[in-house]
Amino acid sequence: MKAIILAAGRGTRLYPYTHDKPKCLLDIGNISILEHQINLIRDCGINEVVIVVGFGFERVEDFLRSYDGLGMRINTLYNPFYQSTNSLVSLWIARSEFDEDLVVMNGDDVYEIGVLDKALAVRDEKICLPIKKRPRYEREDMKVVVNDSRITKISKEISNAETSAESVGIRVFRDTGVELLKRAVEEEMRNPGAEGKWYISSIHRLINKGYKIKPLDIGELYWMDVDCPLDLFRARKQADKFLKKEYRTPNLLRVVDSSE
Repeated sequence: MKAIILAAGRGTRLYPYTHDKPKCLLDIGNISILEHQINLIRDCGINEVVIVVGFGFERVEDFLRSYDGLGMRINTLYNPFYQSTNSLVSLWIARSEFDEDLVVMNGDDVYEIGVLDKALAVRDEKICLPIKKRPRYEREDMKVVVNDSRITKISKEISNAETSAESVGIRVFRDTGVELLKRAVEEEMRNPGAEGKWYISSIHRLINKGYKIKPLDIGELYWMDVDCPLDLFRARKQADKFLKKEYRTPNLLRVVDSSE
């Protein structure tokens, strides 16, 4: 099993916090989002991580040099088009890593370890898409429609009235699911406007082809993506809900500060 973290984006909606810092290095309680993610990936028994970087890649790689990743293989891939592309291009750049089971996550996701544990525990589905039900949904949320226990639509453009849940930004691909993802990403990249698409469009392509994907409801487990300053404030305020106690003490070697 290998983890791919998509962390190339500019994070303009998080200005001024991301003026000179990639959002994956924003502090969420004496620890960065990226360090939090890698810690949980390691705790779930995954020892190989690939991070697709772009904006601020030097700072990410500086952090990784100081991270105590004993027993882990952590590599970066650079998306040189990060200024004008979205996550589809970042995942396409990582396509050479599609050689074993994968967990793919966005570089702005914060979550408790139970979310990743629950997704990894699903063994009978080739593609596992966790979802979370909320009282209401924002325009920028990646929403899903579920019919007959299958996801039939996934998009940010779904209306609140039609929405069944929000798509959680942590997805698992096993066996033939990895090859299905790779082919779908390749096909999406050949279409006009590919540079502006999220990689979830490749999942929607599979759904449109008739591939049946079951949702995995994470219930009350904590997950959120940090998209704007209010999200960052919430993540910092609620850090005790998802950060393990042993990870709340700052590592003196870390280059990430909390002075934003």
